[in-house]
Amino acid sequence: MLMNCTLTIMATGYTFIRRFLCLFNLIVWLAGSCLLGIGIWLYVSYNTYARILPSYHLLSADNLALFIGTITFLVAFCGCCGSWFQSKCLLTVYLSSIIFIMIVEIFIGILCFIFQTQISQTLQSELLNGIQHRYSLNNTNGIQSTWDHIQTNFHCCGVNNYTDWYQINAWPDKLRVPNSCCRPNNNATFNNDDNVCGFDAESDLKYIWKYGCLQKIHHYLLTNIHSVGITSIIFAFIQFMALVSAFLVIFTMGYKKDKRKQRYITNTNTNRAAYNRIRM
Repeated sequence: MLMNCTLTIMATGYTFIRRFLCLFNLIVWLAGSCLLGIGIWLYVSYNTYARILPSYHLLSADNLALFIGTITFLVAFCGCCGSWFQSKCLLTVYLSSIIFIMIVEIFIGILCFIFQTQISQTLQSELLNGIQHRYSLNNTNGIQSTWDHIQTNFHCCGVNNYTDWYQINAWPDKLRVPNSCCRPNNNATFNNDDNVCGFDAESDLKYIWKYGCLQKIHHYLLTNIHSVGITSIIFAFIQFMALVSAFLVIFTMGYKKDKRKQRYITNTNTNRAAYNRIRM
């Protein structure tokens, strides 16, 4: 009687855990789909920032969201199907993947918090190098449009200040700044033939943004990195719950298989003994 009661409780618990794991992975699958969509949106909308910071391209918010979203999408699909169809193979793949992903995401979460030190050390020199050597008027590498976008939206000019644009490779003999450094002013009168406020920056200082973009870009990057870091740690905690549930389902599946095998052997031995008694 006690044995039957125990088996009933185990069967009920197994069904609950299996359905919970299936529902849980369905939710995670949907979350992974959303994260993948956010990654695509970030890539399309803000990928231009990676052009001026090539060293941080792989750690940009869009690439991390795309990577985590794709992996979560695929792994959660395996977990959902494995728990629903009681496939030990799929659940084993799911369990192994969760362990690997947890390690990677925890590492990314820690890295996102400590990486800001390296950003502070190299961000300024990399931005200045891009202005001095890679900026071109024909926008062949996308640097011009990227800086125009940054300076227009952040209301800044250059890295430290507007003088960073003086005598760069694109105009080695001129003290000028890009048009995107100009303040919006419909009544301005400029001292140059092209009627562009940045053509002679020293004469048109009141018409341009004087402060640099370094701090604003730095804040933008750290905001994204902190967001991705916190998201990675939260995902790792949630996936730990999935790890425990998947382990219980696999263990219970193995236990049930062993019990069926034991019952089969017991019944076979009982039938064989009864057959021998009848023959005798």
